[in-house]
Amino acid sequence: MSARTDLASESQYITGGETPKGVDVKEERSDAARLSITRIEIKTDEASRRIGRPKGRYMTLRASDSSFEAEADCFNERAALLAREIAALLPADMSRGALFAGLGNRQITPDSVGPLAADRILATRHIESHILKELGELAKMSVISPGVLAQTGLESAEIIKMIAQSIDPSVIIVCDAFACSDPENLGTTVQLCDTGISPGSGVGNSRAEISLRTMGVPCIAAGIPTVADIDAVAEKHDAALDGMVITPGRIDTIVKHGSMLISLAVNMAVHSSLTAEEINALVG
Repeated sequence: MSARTDLASESQYITGGETPKGVDVKEERSDAARLSITRIEIKTDEASRRIGRPKGRYMTLRASDSSFEAEADCFNERAALLAREIAALLPADMSRGALFAGLGNRQITPDSVGPLAADRILATRHIESHILKELGELAKMSVISPGVLAQTGLESAEIIKMIAQSIDPSVIIVCDAFACSDPENLGTTVQLCDTGISPGSGVGNSRAEISLRTMGVPCIAAGIPTVADIDAVAEKHDAALDGMVITPGRIDTIVKHGSMLISLAVNMAVHSSLTAEEINALVG
């Protein structure tokens, strides 16, 4: 059985096999941010089938020092680089603003990346347009944490779609915790994509899709891996553990700093006139 993962960069064709026709892979490194960047574009239906991901663009940013600690001297450089990648996925017309959705369950630490990120997103839709301009051309931003099906009785996609139909944003940005197959990616990797997301798919609990097809507006997904498939981590283990996932002992620190990185980058991408210092002062 193949290991479960949300990361396009962990496809066997990207990590070791022959890259299929219709897939472009480019890599670069930022010494200042101490990050490696892998950009994958899946261009054809056949390539999509073989890679196991929808057609679109995927960016994977990985910390070379195995940490996204907020106290790192390159944290703001990492946020700026991540913001640049997010900005490249945003639609050209952002006049209707953005809707940010922090997916997951804040009561379960490995699943709390989305809600924690939402806590630090600068919401501005309630501010009059002329005031936004005076504050530095801030964009309209709305923020929600829709919870999970067991808490609300509603699919996250249903809640997001109802809100999107009401406020008509230019783009929906969703943030979630991901699963990976390589434990070295736990807490050290951020994936972005313009194909949306099916929450829970990496751990075999796929929920309703959040994408351009289902929402009617472009959808960008961002997240960090917080769990890894035990079948990929331990080749030999008790059969009773089949299908389980593992998470690091320092998962509380991982989700705290990872969510801070993603939220700061989203704020910088959407509110491009603000610096990291200004954003941090505004969100607390």
